[in-house]
Amino acid sequence: MRDLIRDASERRICAVVTWCRSSLRRTPADRPRDEQLKALLPALARQMPRFGFRRITDEVRDVLGSIGKNTVQRLWQLLHLQVKPHQRKRAGRKPRAVLLGLRALHLNHVWCLDFMKDWTLGGRSFRMLSVVDEYTRECLALVAAWSFTAADVVALLEWLGHQHGSPVHLRSDNGPEFIAHEVARWADALGVRLVRSEPASPWQNPFSESFHSRARDEFTEGIVFGSLAEAEVLCEAFRKWYNTARRHSSLGRQTPAAFAAKVRTSGPVFGQPGLVGAAA
Repeated sequence: MRDLIRDASERRICAVVTWCRSSLRRTPADRPRDEQLKALLPALARQMPRFGFRRITDEVRDVLGSIGKNTVQRLWQLLHLQVKPHQRKRAGRKPRAVLLGLRALHLNHVWCLDFMKDWTLGGRSFRMLSVVDEYTRECLALVAAWSFTAADVVALLEWLGHQHGSPVHLRSDNGPEFIAHEVARWADALGVRLVRSEPASPWQNPFSESFHSRARDEFTEGIVFGSLAEAEVLCEAFRKWYNTARRHSSLGRQTPAAFAAKVRTSGPVFGQPGLVGAAA
């Protein structure tokens, strides 16, 4: 068998393995931009480890100008820079169908609140309270504390009201901090309508769940917090980065801060569905 292969012509071997003979003699053309990308992509992957090639393409274009995403994808795979899934700390719920309901139509129309939980290096648990403007996707607050009371929630909302103005609607689940009389009295005094999801129905607060999913994937799952003070500093740093540097496909590849600035000067940019099945 070896003698037969050794004595076979190039034409016959190529016919057997279905190769084009010209490909054996083809010299690949030089690609100077590939060499630039091979140096740039690993650096960007270290800076933004949870970004895939699509979002990295936006960052590459800021540095090198116009470039096709297929080129970035090819080199992204060649350099083995694909994002690896986290080994989750906790088992998540199975996704369910999203229920249509109140949708934000303008800035400060709907704010959503929810809690996340994490642990310090010593094993003590703490909570993070997030407040997100559903229209601009801005994270208005991401605060860490050992625990929260209704008074803490009201104090944070009052501070945000002074900074951004009061919302028309406030969406939350049925946690004891949110359904307390103190929160209801604060909302009645300012004319804010409280909108709550049904028990055990997190999909009815989708913008909070989406933000928490991104925050876990790009922030908390990759960090072990040494102390509560460290968590407070890192939460604020992540919030600022999320608002000013992270682009959103739902905002036309803009950052929440850039989109909010455009809305403040020119009014609503992206029309969204109104209210389905509830009063505005």
